[in-house]
Amino acid sequence: MMEQQDKGNKDWAQSEKFFSRSWTHIFYFWKLRQIMLGKTVHDILAKSDQNQVKRVVDLGCGPGTNLFDVYDASEHFENVQWFGLDLNQREAADGASRSAYRVKERGKKPVHFMSGDIFKLPFADNSIDILISSEVVEHLPDPVPALAEMQRVLKPNGYAMVTTPNPRNLPEMVGYALDKITFGGFKKLYWKGQDEVSAPPLTAQVGFGHVSVHPFPVWRDWFKQVGLPVVKHVRGPMLFGSPFFDRHRFLSGMIIMLDPIMDKLPFRFSTTTNLGMLCQKKER
Repeated sequence: MMEQQDKGNKDWAQSEKFFSRSWTHIFYFWKLRQIMLGKTVHDILAKSDQNQVKRVVDLGCGPGTNLFDVYDASEHFENVQWFGLDLNQREAADGASRSAYRVKERGKKPVHFMSGDIFKLPFADNSIDILISSEVVEHLPDPVPALAEMQRVLKPNGYAMVTTPNPRNLPEMVGYALDKITFGGFKKLYWKGQDEVSAPPLTAQVGFGHVSVHPFPVWRDWFKQVGLPVVKHVRGPMLFGSPFFDRHRFLSGMIIMLDPIMDKLPFRFSTTTNLGMLCQKKER
């Protein structure tokens, strides 16, 4: 029994060490948090009336990892209230503890955390200025009611910034083609070593499976249906990461270096691993 426990602890330690040193994972999360979410929220706040109180809410915030980065990118704005909401009470409590530490030790303004259901948001109609929902909606068997809730709580002209996996990204589609040609050999090469460095797989049965991965036209139509039309695309990184790219650091380094150029190409949104959709509630 003790040996099994030690082996489990070792596996988790390897997982944490791998993800902390993985170039592609570090770049993925940097671009997701600093550019897709952080810069987008910053630009919205910069164009808003600085004298009015603004409320920013992260739906499915976990322990606040994304939210704190977004806050840090816009902390110089006055009259902004920050909130994180997650169904998992323990995660929300962790976020509250982190916020208390940041307030005490770093002089930051508080970020308020709460437990709540994305299908029944604990906010009044027309009360929120900016919503963030990053890599959450793909876990919902039927996302439309959640999108409708976003629309309900947003103020007229308020924004929702949503990110979710992009199943039609060109690199992944090329990978599928290569895997088919090689009769599964490419997939084995690409993910070689992943079992030794990853956490146990999460399944739909416990609420974490990717059960709603759809291409952009599907999400566009759903957002339009609930009254939150997409007004801007925000491109994410081309790579999410795997042991393959971390074994070939020159290749991953070149791709990362070229990423700013990819942001300017006409077909740039076919090269992003996740969809960034900025939606706006229109005044009736």
